[in-house]
This record gives sequence, structure tokens and C-alpha cells, in this order.
Amino acid sequence: MQKLLKEPFFYFLLLGCGLFLFYNFLNPSEEQMENNIILIDSSDAERLTKAYQQNWSTPPDSSALRKLLEEEVKAEVYYREALRMKLDHNDEIIRRRLKQKYEFLVKDLADSQKPNEDELKRFHEEHADLYQSPMKVSFTQIYFNPDKRSQPLQDALNAYEGVSNSPLDRVDTKRFGDPFHLQSYFADRDYNDVRQLLGQDFGKALFSQIEEGWLSPIQSGYGVHLVHVSAIQEEHIQPYESVKERVIEDWKLAQQQLYNEKLYENLLKNYEVVYEL
Repeated sequence: MQKLLKEPFFYFLLLGCGLFLFYNFLNPSEEQMENNIILIDSSDAERLTKAYQQNWSTPPDSSALRKLLEEEVKAEVYYREALRMKLDHNDEIIRRRLKQKYEFLVKDLADSQKPNEDELKRFHEEHADLYQSPMKVSFTQIYFNPDKRSQPLQDALNAYEGVSNSPLDRVDTKRFGDPFHLQSYFADRDYNDVRQLLGQDFGKALFSQIEEGWLSPIQSGYGVHLVHVSAIQEEHIQPYESVKERVIEDWKLAQQQLYNEKLYENLLKNYEVVYEL
């Protein structure tokens, strides 16, 4: 029995049975529909009451509930008549919605699976690209404002010549530059962070000549910057323990996609597809 429970095909059979029962529940047979009995019970009243209360923050009174039930009957009558007239056929919106609901059933099955640690660690190793941490840099920038200087680039080059051989802690950064609306020190920033803060040109220039120490002046949309890189964190794979929750979600998504593919392959065997193009 334990061996059977480990077989994916066993769960496909269970899923098939569940889908069959669910379909019959949502789609009563023509014989059932032909008797023209519409059953409204307490569960319908509770469902409508709950929905009303969520929308209006108060339960419906007897008059409002009666109108809700009448609308429920009206919707069911129209629904059945529409099915009898086959108005659901060739309707792209209905097709897309039913396909989506079918896939939700498969998602529920995938979510019910509980992977063990070995499976998760193996998934982490096999999909290392999903957990790649990009290169990050920590740097200080000294800003040269083109609105206050006639030659901001030349001023930055002159400053670079004066400090290029000096450690940052021995440089009075305020003496060289101008006030800037952002901070002067940026810690552990990747390319996308830098691009969003200082622009694409600055980001490309910084990461193309990345090395610790003083860099030659870099231009941005704001002006010119003299940059000192204090630390570089190379790109690396994030350890399993630090991304375990993400690994679980990614594993479930992969299982869902696998179930969808396998289920579709099995279902397709029941059909003969004829192309008349």
C-alpha cells in the first residue's frame, strides 16, 4: 500500500475521480434538469447571507433575503435554459473560465503534496539559477553639481587625482563635492538598485569598471560623481536554509505544472483530434 501511495499515477486516478464527481455536481444530467425542480435549501440561504454581509457589513433582513433568493432562482432558471439552448458552446469566455477552474483543481492537488527535506534540497540544487544572488557593491559617491559648476567633470577629475591614492577615511568628502538629494553612502546594492537610484548610465558605468577603491568619475542624469567602492559581494547561490520558503513554493508550482502536463496527456488519449484546415 505504501508503494502505491508513492506512485504519481495513483494520484492522477484520484484526481480523475474527483474531477468526475465535481463535474457531475456542477453539471446535473439532462434527466435531472428535465424534471424542472430547483432546490433552494438552507445552505443557499447561508451562502447568500454571508455574501450580503461581506458587501454591506450587516445581515439581510427578511425582505432582502427573500429578494436574494428570488434572484438565485432567476439565475438558475436562466442558467438551465442557456444550457438547454447550448449557449455555452463556442463561447471563449466560458471556455477560458472552465479551463481555469479545471486547473485550480489540479493546483489543489499539488498544494496538498508535502515534500520532504531531501526533495526540497534536490530541487534547490537542480534549479540553482532561481536562487542566484546578484553581485552587490557598497560605495560612497561625491557629487559634482553641473548647475553650480561650469566644468563639473574637470572638477571631479581634479579631485580624483588628489584622492586616488588615499583611503576613504582620510578624505574629507564634503570638501570636494556638492549637496545631493540622496545619501552619499550606499550599502549592498545590486545593479537594479543602483539603476533605479542613480540611473542606467551610472549603473552600467559602475558595474563595468567594478573594483575596490577610487574609480574615475562617473556621469549620471544628475551630474558627475566621484565614487569609492568599499566592498564587492560576488554573485552566488543563496543557501538552501535562507530561501527554504521560496523553494517550497517553487516546488509546488513545478508539481502543478507537471500534474497539468501529465493529466492533459492522459485526457487527450480519450479524444480523436481531426484537423480540417
